[in-house]
Amino acid sequence: MINQLLRLSQRVLGKAGVELSRMAERVPARPSLSSEEKALLNRNRVFLDKHKGKRCFVIANGPSLKTQNIEPLGGEITLVMSGFWHHEVIGKWQPTYYGLSDPAYFDGSAPKKQFFENLHARISDTTFFAPLNKRDVIAAQQLLPLDHTYWIQFCGELYDRYAERRTLDLTSDIPGTMSVSQLCIMAAIYMGCTPIYLLGLDHDWLAHRGEAGHFYQGHGGLEKHTEFKPQLSDWSYKFLMECQLKLWSGYETLAQIAASRGIEIVNATNGGFLDVFPRADFERLI
Repeated sequence: MINQLLRLSQRVLGKAGVELSRMAERVPARPSLSSEEKALLNRNRVFLDKHKGKRCFVIANGPSLKTQNIEPLGGEITLVMSGFWHHEVIGKWQPTYYGLSDPAYFDGSAPKKQFFENLHARISDTTFFAPLNKRDVIAAQQLLPLDHTYWIQFCGELYDRYAERRTLDLTSDIPGTMSVSQLCIMAAIYMGCTPIYLLGLDHDWLAHRGEAGHFYQGHGGLEKHTEFKPQLSDWSYKFLMECQLKLWSGYETLAQIAASRGIEIVNATNGGFLDVFPRADFERLI
């Protein structure tokens, strides 16, 4: 009997050790930052409650943007992302903030440099948010104007019950995201914006693999031109569903964080699958 209990205890402890190891691999330890890096993050304090009580629009790049007239948003607080520079509205107004977080943009390759050249040809007046750990590449290749770029330090995962463990503070590390749209929402929350209206967050590409994933006729959610090559066909459908689940869990966490601060997030996308937030008719907002 005693031997059976000992063997059972060993199995339980062994299983627990494996699970703890997996958790440690999934959630990286908080990075050790230099004094310079800490100072760069401290610059973000300028955004704390900067737009408190004012509405803003987080604009992603889903194909639904082709069906919505966003020209009237020129006088609004806007947070855009990634390939938004393709949009024809750029000739009418410049976004207030521009988020870039996908590591693929900062691999130092010639196609990615071309992406930023195209971006700068159309975007001349905005504030950028970019990953702190890509600052060296960004500076060396002059991908972004350093005086108008603010740095974000990622640690952990947004979908991993982040709301129960930490506060949201851009001067410290914030959770890693499955989409740059989540970074822009976090920035808007930190700025105190409310309501935060979402546009172009279709998130329906899993149901339409191989079809246009962006308003500028990108393919499968990737870049239209040569910056990115289609890769969705290389991944199993199960893997993509798991990614979507993590993405949705991250949005649920953002809803919790926003609610705790009295901030409202509303989805004004024309269609799409994102059902975490209440809906609004964009036409009635403008």
